[in-house]
Amino acid sequence: MCYELELTKINRLKIADAFQNVPRVDMSIPCVVEGQMGQAFVDDLAQPTIHHVVIGPFHYFAGCSDTPQAQAMMAEFPAYNLLMPSSPGWAELARQQFGDALRTNNRHSFSSESLAADHLNKLVNGSSFEGKVVRIDTAVAHKLSTKNQIHFGLADFDSAEDFATRGLGFVAMVGEQPVGIAYSSLVCSQGIEVSIFVDEAHRWQGIATLVGANLLLACLNRNLHPNWDAANPESVKLAEKLGYRSTGSYKAHFHTQKS
Repeated sequence: MCYELELTKINRLKIADAFQNVPRVDMSIPCVVEGQMGQAFVDDLAQPTIHHVVIGPFHYFAGCSDTPQAQAMMAEFPAYNLLMPSSPGWAELARQQFGDALRTNNRHSFSSESLAADHLNKLVNGSSFEGKVVRIDTAVAHKLSTKNQIHFGLADFDSAEDFATRGLGFVAMVGEQPVGIAYSSLVCSQGIEVSIFVDEAHRWQGIATLVGANLLLACLNRNLHPNWDAANPESVKLAEKLGYRSTGSYKAHFHTQKS
């Protein structure tokens, strides 16, 4: 049994305290602590011993992992969702719960301190892409989210208007067809989470580099940290091409067990 925790000022301070020793690998925990995005759950509203933060398919746990409450919460963990770095014991609890159905997802972290505007501008100016790149405003965000022409998620934003106000994004167009996109899938005062997608038919043409460089330049201009969390070798290579510096790898977990 778990209970959703209202993201009041006091509760957000409690969440921040609960997660203070949990590694930060993306913007999810800061987003919840600020009340910008995501949800929080606890095992007990009056005296919680477990805090559970969720944004989309990404889950983070802080607190005791060796209690009946922890076992009950893990038993309800959705298939194919990611158990991200959490307090000690939670990965082992998932292993006990799901056995051979538990899979490991190796991911890679990067520092944005090495990003340079000169380098990013060279990538933009040297692109051979013959289409156009447009910034995602309210109208573009609404069109992208309603026509499903390309992978663009507004689930953690209130609306297209909310994205245009708080988020950042650029889309590569061939005529009226979006073929590549780089945008902030998460946003808080500390920065954004970078998400990039290119239509399969237009990959390996430098489009990811082009839209990614435009997004990072906008972040540098706003003094925002663009967090990059890579889940595959292609993402690692793109991050390094854009100028990120690798800071290591970590493991996330998901299970394939049917409910």
